[in-house]
Amino acid sequence: MMHWLAELNQLLADGEDVIRIVVAATKGSAPREAGATMLVHARGVSGTLGGGHLEFKAIALARELLDSTGPMAHHQRFSLAAALGQCCGGIVDLWWERYSAQESDFIASATIQLQQHGAIVLATQVNGQQCNHSLFASGIEPALSALTNEAAALLNEATDKSGVRLLQHEQGTVLLERLTRQHTPLWLFGAGHVGQAIVGYLRDLPFDITWVDTRADIFPPKLPGNVTKLVTELPAAAVHNAPLDSWFLVMTHDHQLDFAICAAILARDNGGFIGLIGSRTKAARFTHRLKQQGYQPERITCPIGIPGISGKEPATIGIAVVAQLVQLREAQIAGHNLTDRSPQGLKENL
Repeated sequence: MMHWLAELNQLLADGEDVIRIVVAATKGSAPREAGATMLVHARGVSGTLGGGHLEFKAIALARELLDSTGPMAHHQRFSLAAALGQCCGGIVDLWWERYSAQESDFIASATIQLQQHGAIVLATQVNGQQCNHSLFASGIEPALSALTNEAAALLNEATDKSGVRLLQHEQGTVLLERLTRQHTPLWLFGAGHVGQAIVGYLRDLPFDITWVDTRADIFPPKLPGNVTKLVTELPAAAVHNAPLDSWFLVMTHDHQLDFAICAAILARDNGGFIGLIGSRTKAARFTHRLKQQGYQPERITCPIGIPGISGKEPATIGIAVVAQLVQLREAQIAGHNLTDRSPQGLKENL
């Protein structure tokens, strides 16, 4: 499932106006936790607040906000038992906010920052008709200095989970949200036939993809919501911008370019998976050259793809590679070490 921020980014890029509903706070038993989010737009809805009468009313109000020219945000408290007759019996604060084209640059920037930093704090301040956003992340100067302490405390919590704070501040009502990257960052170098097959299979899987190529016209006209396109004349230099926990797939149209990208990846203190498309002959040549230059080629897996699939069609290779990525991701979640590599050089997937 795509992170709501990436989905919102895609919807705004498509020209949609969107109402986001978020559970801002809960007390007692509630159908969903604070931070649960729904997106409502002309084409439908995504996400859930837990169903029931609460969600029905929330969507109805969102539809009204989509058609109105009133305030950009709305906050309301619900007593589930008394007002809605839901058996949960708790209290839920909901927050509605309308996003349109004028917020698209901010949301696009927030999406990139979340991928790069792994955790950010989004601050939404409402004062009358005004609705302002700020972003807090490592190394980023906050725009709302009065909220620095609250945002910093939320950002620096020793947890990998999201968090929400609903504050009554001197400058109005403020919603602080700690967003965490829930997907594995994957940098895919090469937008050829195999790259396109892989991206197609990964569209509904938990990977945030940065897709890199030197050729702008080779990318499909419409990309999945979990894909960011990067066109650059220097793909190897772009490696520097990848998060340190990124995974890499290298499959460009040029072996020398593949080599330069692999060298740039190995020059980093990166513990993620590194896959290189190619034969055992290519692996042997790269191993020799990389060792001569002082790198550790055993960190690279080549050939790539799960064993037992021998077809050379792009779709077949793509299936084998995506299956391997899913296997490795599940192994990582289970606590296994992805950096264990064969000592013989580039690891062959035999």
